[in-house]
Amino acid sequence: MKTLFTRSEQNTKTAKDKRFESVILHLAPYKVSGKNTCPMAAVDNTRHALDTLAHGGNVAVVFNVKNAVDLPLEMWSKKVINGDETDLRFLDPTNIIVGLASKGDALKISNGFCWEYCLNTSGRSKFQNVQNSRIEKTKLFYENRDAFILKLSKEIENLQKRARKNGKPCAVRLNGTSDIRWEKVAPSLFTDFPDVAFYDYTKVPNRQTPDNYHLTYSMQFIRKFNGMRA
Repeated sequence: MKTLFTRSEQNTKTAKDKRFESVILHLAPYKVSGKNTCPMAAVDNTRHALDTLAHGGNVAVVFNVKNAVDLPLEMWSKKVINGDETDLRFLDPTNIIVGLASKGDALKISNGFCWEYCLNTSGRSKFQNVQNSRIEKTKLFYENRDAFILKLSKEIENLQKRARKNGKPCAVRLNGTSDIRWEKVAPSLFTDFPDVAFYDYTKVPNRQTPDNYHLTYSMQFIRKFNGMRA
């Protein structure tokens, strides 16, 4: 394990957006490592998604379409935006649906909990060396938390240096394939790096995060769409 983070140019989605120097942390999802990094992966959270929208938040929804151009225009009377254009969710307008096309295993099933169609094995991630690396990182997180946070901080410092050199702001996604409450686990990250835009998707409701940690609530299940507005 050389580094914890995946750099933006190594990820298909983040590579599209050149405005920020960004990185993503990929741990082993759900119970793959023997530890549950996704506590809501097998819970119907529709009620929480509706509550998030009612309070002005954003909700990400995976639709049963292969291409983003086929996403619906609206859902639950809220505008649907193309969430595949960029991964930088903190730049989105407020109180909208972030529409995502089905990818990887999501193309093979009509519904199911997120752990059943997780992107953990899509693209390059399907290779065993990538899976082993994610499990190794997850074990370090649980077995030597202090060493993990120290390494994480050093890598964010290096990201900042690279961003300054390239004249860009920087962004960090901490839960690429997990759903850890970092505001509880490592609150110092957000005070130590106040100029970094931290962001994540989450299925954990009612999280209270610092101003520089933006969350988009993520709805369980694949939403069916057959050419009519959802």
